[in-house]
Amino acid sequence: MGGALHKGAQQIVAHENLVVHKMHQLCSKMHFYHRAISLGCNDRDQKPKNKGGEMKKSSSITRRHLLKSGSAAAAATAITSWTPHIARAAPPVQVLSSRYPALEYYADRIRKAVPGFPVEMQMMPFDKSLELITIALSSKSQSVDMVYATESTFRTFAKNGWIRPLDDLWAKYKQEFNLDDVAESVLDLFRYNGKLYVMPFTTLEMFFFYRKDLFDQAGKQPPQTIAEYHSLAKQFNTPMRAGTIKCLKTGDSVLNESHWYISALGEGWFDADFKPIFHHDKGIQAIEALKEVTAYAQPGYTAAANDECMIALQQDLAAMGPQWTSRALAMDDPNKSRVVGKFEWVPLPQGGGKISMDGYCISSFSKQSPDDLFRILATATSEESMRGAASLMVPPRKALLNDPELKAKYRYYPAALVALQTGKPVPLIPEWYAVGDSISRRIVQGITGQTSVKEALQTAAQEAEVFLRDRGYYRG
Repeated sequence: MGGALHKGAQQIVAHENLVVHKMHQLCSKMHFYHRAISLGCNDRDQKPKNKGGEMKKSSSITRRHLLKSGSAAAAATAITSWTPHIARAAPPVQVLSSRYPALEYYADRIRKAVPGFPVEMQMMPFDKSLELITIALSSKSQSVDMVYATESTFRTFAKNGWIRPLDDLWAKYKQEFNLDDVAESVLDLFRYNGKLYVMPFTTLEMFFFYRKDLFDQAGKQPPQTIAEYHSLAKQFNTPMRAGTIKCLKTGDSVLNESHWYISALGEGWFDADFKPIFHHDKGIQAIEALKEVTAYAQPGYTAAANDECMIALQQDLAAMGPQWTSRALAMDDPNKSRVVGKFEWVPLPQGGGKISMDGYCISSFSKQSPDDLFRILATATSEESMRGAASLMVPPRKALLNDPELKAKYRYYPAALVALQTGKPVPLIPEWYAVGDSISRRIVQGITGQTSVKEALQTAAQEAEVFLRDRGYYRG
């Protein structure tokens, strides 16, 4: 058994190494040559030119070299040892970011924040952005100046010294940008070993989407318990419209859904010493309940992430389900939605839905002025800027959290504020996404019947404990 558990833990580590291969796939899709070359993308369609316009010899770094390197950090270091010289009078600020509607709004604000400082942002889905950001930071690349982070992912960056603390800059510019208005509860989630590392941009909450028109026709009220939710999903399930959405693509999507069930019906993921407890009886019952409701989910739910689930809701292919507050406004977009004005929102039944905070960090390896970078972030998160984003997320500034005008203007806002109070963040450890990816794979095995839920969770817990023990947990 011991050998098998170490093998499972090694598989978690192997996942970290897969980012090298996936980085190539990302780069082939993105076409941002000037940034990509120093991050390790061997662009086959473009070759650097010298000043006379002649083609330089392309890099000899190949996929085989990457695979031989043995780790993401080693691979990225090998790649960045070759960097062509590109003449540029004023290099733009380079930002790697996740992508969803609120961040797209802020991307425009960041680009325009400080005149004279051009900003180039590369945006992509969360899992892809995390992989590329990890590659860039672990290689100590100077080509990236700021990166996107959540209350969980930044801990890995801070632990490794990849991002700089912001405390000195926060104190320096506190009065100019009214930074005392940022909620302290949000800032606390962005501190590691007592130091602040992230400029908060959004608070994100999972809450409950439901078709009010269908509920009214059936004489039903929104569910108060998970059992009621399952009953309603069964009742509204038809061949033409799924009773509920389920987003169970391996990785972050599975963890989002499972977190609600583990929090509301189970005992949580870990105890106070970070020993796994999600495989205890209540945790097994929680994931069994999640498995049960997938009988009424849309086809292909194990390949669905947030975008796919939103399409199902917008195209009248599902009647209800948990989703992020940042997605609410899109339900009333006539260019994308066939159900404009038909959805309403309430907090997730029994609470415990995932809450997340995100923002941007400054790379420790950036050659740009930290003051300039901080001013860009502080300007983009002014009260005026966040007010403009309030239709897409709940702002982390106290003046806006308590603004009656916003509560009245946006239909989803009251439910989102309750979700912010009743939700729970994921375990706040740097290793969460590494170990969580393995847990998510085991959960999918249990839900799809490849193994029992009990066996899947027990195996996941054993692997997680071995992985965390190898990283210094449980000593003494």
